Amino acid sequence: MAKQISLVSIFVLLNMGIGRMFQESLGATCFSELSILAITSFFFWNISAKQIKTWAGRWAVDSTGKNVLLQGGIGLSASAINILVGQFLVIFLMTTIYNCTSPSFNMLNASLTNNVGVNLLCYFSLLFYFVGIKKDKSAPQQNNRLNQKNRVAVSKRGSQFLLEPREIVYVETSNNCIVLHTQKGRFVKYQSLRSFAQTLCPNTFKRIHRSYLVNSEFIDQIQKNNSGDGKLRLKTGDDLKFSRTYLQELSHI
Repeated sequence: MAKQISLVSIFVLLNMGIGRMFQESLGATCFSELSILAITSFFFWNISAKQIKTWAGRWAVDSTGKNVLLQGGIGLSASAINILVGQFLVIFLMTTIYNCTSPSFNMLNASLTNNVGVNLLCYFSLLFYFVGIKKDKSAPQQNNRLNQKNRVAVSKRGSQFLLEPREIVYVETSNNCIVLHTQKGRFVKYQSLRSFAQTLCPNTFKRIHRSYLVNSEFIDQIQKNNSGDGKLRLKTGDDLKFSRTYLQELSHI
C-alpha cells in the first residue's frame, strides 16, 4: 500500500510540474486550480488501484505484448475520466471560492494542465506494479506444487510416505521391482528402473548399471579397472559396481 501511494504521488507531482508550465499565469488562482487537479488525481488513482489490480490479473501484459492494446485503451479511458472529474471539480470549486470561471475552461487546456501522457504512465506503472506482486506471490506456490509433484510416494508396513528425491541414495532392481535405498531406510516399488528414472532429475540421478541408479550427490569415489568397468564408493559407505556402458553418465558429474 505504501509503495502504491508513493508511486501515485510521484506521478501527481510530475503532472503538477508539467501542468504549471501550461498555466496561463503564475497567480494564486491558477495555482489553486492546479492543486485541485493534483489532489483529484491522487485520490482518483489510489481509489482506482483496486480495479487496476483486478485488470492486471485478468488481462496481464507480458513480454510478448499480449493485451497491450486493450490495457492502453483502458488506460486512456481512465485518464480521460480523471481529467473530466478533475475539471468538473475545478469549475465547481473555482466558482464557489473565487467566484470566477476557471482560466482553463476548455478540454484542450484541461488535457494539457492534467497531462494525459503522465496519467497514462501512472496507469501502466500501477498495472506493472500489481503484475509484479502477483508474480512474486505465485512463484513460491509454483515451487511448492513442483516439489510436491516430484516427491516419491512409497509405503512400508502399511504406512504411506512421501520422499524427497534428495533423500534417495541409490536405487537397485530386484526381480520385478526396485528397491529405494534412502536416508530413511529401504522401500520397495513395483515399477521398472527406467520408468522410475524418468520421474527424477537426470542431472542428479545417474544410471551406472542396468541394475543401479545412483544419486550423484552421494558419490564419494570412482574406481575404474582395465576393462572400463569399475566401482563407486558412496558417502554412506556402500560400494556399487558400474558398467562401462554407462561410463558417459559419470563423466558429467
